[in-house]
Amino acid sequence: DVTLEDEAKAIDAVVVTALGIKRSEKALSYNVQKVDNSALTKVKEANFVNSLSGKVAGVNITRSSAGIGGATSVVMRGSKSIAGNNNVLYVVDGMPIGNASRGGDGGEYGRPGSGEGISDFNSDDIESISVLTGPSAAALYGASAANGVIIINTKKGAAGSVKVNFSSNTEFLSAGVMPEFQNTYGTESNTYRSWGKKLETPSTFNPRDFFQGGYNTINSLNLSGGTDKNQTFVSVATTHAEGIIPNNEYYRYNFSGRNSSKFLNDKLHLDISANYVMQGDQNMMSGGRFFNPLRPLYLFPRGDDFETVKIWERYDTDRRFNTQYWPYGTQGEDFENPYWIVNREMFTNEKHRYMFSFRAQYDILSWMNIAARTRVDNTYSTIKTKFYATTNPLFTGDTSLENAKGSFSLGEERYKQTYADLMLNINKKFDKDFVLTANIGTSFEDHYTTSVSVGGRLKTVPNLFSTPNVDPDVTGGGGQSYHRTRNIAAFASAELGWKSMLYLTATGRTDWASQLVSNGKTPAIFYPSIGLSGVISEMVKLPSFISYLKTRVSFTEVGSPISQTGITPGTITYSMSGGKVTPISTYPYPDFNPERTRSWEAGLNARLFKGKVRLDATIYQSNTYNQTFLQNMSDASGYSGFYIQAGDIRNRGVELALGYEDNISKNISFSTNLTYTRNVNRVMELVKGYKNPIDGTVFDINVLTSPKYMRPGDSMNDIFVQGILVKGKDGRFIEEGDGYRIDRSQRIKVGSSAPDFMMGWNNTLNLYGVNVSFLISARVGGNVSSSTQAMMDGYGVSKVTADARDAGAVVIDGQSYDPKRYYTTIGLNRLGAYYLYDATNIKLQELSIGYTLPKKWFGKVISNASVSLIARNLLTIYRAAPYDSDMAGGTGTYSAGGDNFMPPSMRSVGFSLNLGF
Repeated sequence: DVTLEDEAKAIDAVVVTALGIKRSEKALSYNVQKVDNSALTKVKEANFVNSLSGKVAGVNITRSSAGIGGATSVVMRGSKSIAGNNNVLYVVDGMPIGNASRGGDGGEYGRPGSGEGISDFNSDDIESISVLTGPSAAALYGASAANGVIIINTKKGAAGSVKVNFSSNTEFLSAGVMPEFQNTYGTESNTYRSWGKKLETPSTFNPRDFFQGGYNTINSLNLSGGTDKNQTFVSVATTHAEGIIPNNEYYRYNFSGRNSSKFLNDKLHLDISANYVMQGDQNMMSGGRFFNPLRPLYLFPRGDDFETVKIWERYDTDRRFNTQYWPYGTQGEDFENPYWIVNREMFTNEKHRYMFSFRAQYDILSWMNIAARTRVDNTYSTIKTKFYATTNPLFTGDTSLENAKGSFSLGEERYKQTYADLMLNINKKFDKDFVLTANIGTSFEDHYTTSVSVGGRLKTVPNLFSTPNVDPDVTGGGGQSYHRTRNIAAFASAELGWKSMLYLTATGRTDWASQLVSNGKTPAIFYPSIGLSGVISEMVKLPSFISYLKTRVSFTEVGSPISQTGITPGTITYSMSGGKVTPISTYPYPDFNPERTRSWEAGLNARLFKGKVRLDATIYQSNTYNQTFLQNMSDASGYSGFYIQAGDIRNRGVELALGYEDNISKNISFSTNLTYTRNVNRVMELVKGYKNPIDGTVFDINVLTSPKYMRPGDSMNDIFVQGILVKGKDGRFIEEGDGYRIDRSQRIKVGSSAPDFMMGWNNTLNLYGVNVSFLISARVGGNVSSSTQAMMDGYGVSKVTADARDAGAVVIDGQSYDPKRYYTTIGLNRLGAYYLYDATNIKLQELSIGYTLPKKWFGKVISNASVSLIARNLLTIYRAAPYDSDMAGGTGTYSAGGDNFMPPSMRSVGFSLNLGF
């Protein structure tokens, strides 16, 4: 009887959907996945979003290489926008929040990254998460929701006596996957390269020794209690971490409070919350050429003594300050002492964030209420950059190292978001068999961002980092920006249910977005959706092992406004650069439209064997139109280019979630959950039959070169290379100079950075107080490239170059080649065709072994207590690439798929303690 009751409750479960509206799972015509708090807190992350990886279908989560607390890319059902944003929308308690980040771009000249807005939240304050992977699920959010939505429901107070919960989580970090090095061949004469003779005694230099043992400690305390009419929740949390790169630090302090109350005979409901976050970081990492200690570290000549450069600064008696010790110079690659980079090229960020939200609901009738909500989100950030004297003059603006004084920049950023909505909600049953659920409302959203910075070369006193000491004649680090957008919307949804077995849902939303203003007018943009769900198990008699079966189908259209500024009439038409005001030279586009995504999905939800087995399956297709491109023009036109809105990007895919859960006895339970994700991206069309707004000529574009090379029929994720070795008539590579001839005349498609599919396998066993859980994640197929491996080969420091020298030759297609000539050619020229790897990556992502201590040990003071051993990235089961392909240099659309001296992924082992009072 108990099992049947639990099964019925599961089938009639309520989930939180768009705008915070609670709906029965039976009625949903689209895929919604729910994640509870334990999935986020069992093995905690500083950025809780990373904890979702492998636990939900249809979601590709890629962490940046910035380090602890760094930004994370979350893409649902494939990338849709060529030049726009492809990350999801985050919603907290029904209201959208901003998610700005300063993540490094992972490019050749990228700067260190930082965190993002969503990473400010404390995972212990989260009750549950609803993941809406498709536009149909998020249509009520309109222009913001084309890429899917993650809805975060925070904790409330509970009626009853005051309850206190404390948790402490500490992990010890170490460097994970690293390249394979050689230590048997020494330095080539008068170079930084290791193409010298074989060493009599192998070098003891190990780049892994550069990395330190890091840690991440998260402590959280919360109180909850109240009466039937008034409940309060208060929490405080601290996060302190040191990364594996020396001098990399991260901290965060979270304070939150929430009060829920009822008045006027329980007809008036008030909900007030306030949050304060203070967060800071120092020397977050990024791949690339600049500010990266790993380039000179990995490529250090194997015949030289690395111990000598560990004394990385030395006192200059004439100049009376410490100067960088690095006897090798820049080598034309901007090399510096790796210890100087991490200790004397300082990037620090400090952020203060204040969030306040208010919700009021009045029950007009038993089946009708009106609700109003508002949220104000203010962020103030301070960004400092300090380059000490004798840092590379390219960064400081110094004329030479001999005259160096260093440089300093100080920036301040302010971000403010204001959101408000008003809704009339109806839930009415009539004529016995019908139920109508309807919502009608309007919303207002305003985003305001401003920044100002000053900085440049120091003028008088070396290493005195203050703005009065900045040379006013050489201000390379100054700037000012201002950006503001506003959106007003009206929306409605209606759901008609019949006999708890058939549900028809329709929604509509109209946006008036400031980005689309034209000649003083803001066009109304309408986004509709319609869906149908049917509970088959309520309609017909099914075999006894099928407890519940529902099918569903939905169609929607949503959009994303353009992100460019200063390109439409009536907006800013100039930019400030180098202290000068310059006109924007692009042709003003009079009538911009949003990118539009039309999507359909179909699926089924089944519960088998009295609810013990769960199957959720979805197939979908989306097409995104009105892609925005910049087309260059000749100087004779008077403009540098004009914007085009055209194109069609298609995504097709499958999402599967299969689970089994069984409470075997009072003391034994087991659950296992498998997720499967497959998405296929295709460029259907770029530009066809487009009219030049200046001369009226009609043209097509069949090849796009920016922001990435792509063609119709290919994927946004395809990898193209330029440069292959040329063979002669004898079948051998043609020698040219010190290397081999390279043909760069054409681009060649060699693979795709998108995986063929992704899987996650999550398991939990509870056995007489012992809890064991583990998560295995798998990214299968796709390709990645490695500039790191290329440069290591070119410099002769990789294991593969030593193996080739030991063998006497590199053998390719039956032909033997000189190892130095071959690897310096393909490596120093970074010919991507020769550095492409299978991106398959299977790992033991999470492991937790815990024990719930018996209550009798503590008496009445402590109500529950548990301790756990925890680990992350403990074991790589299979990997083909020379780095962790689950990481990316940044969070941009095209950041994944390549390694450019990114720091290694982190492996962690630690413990957690949870106490309840």
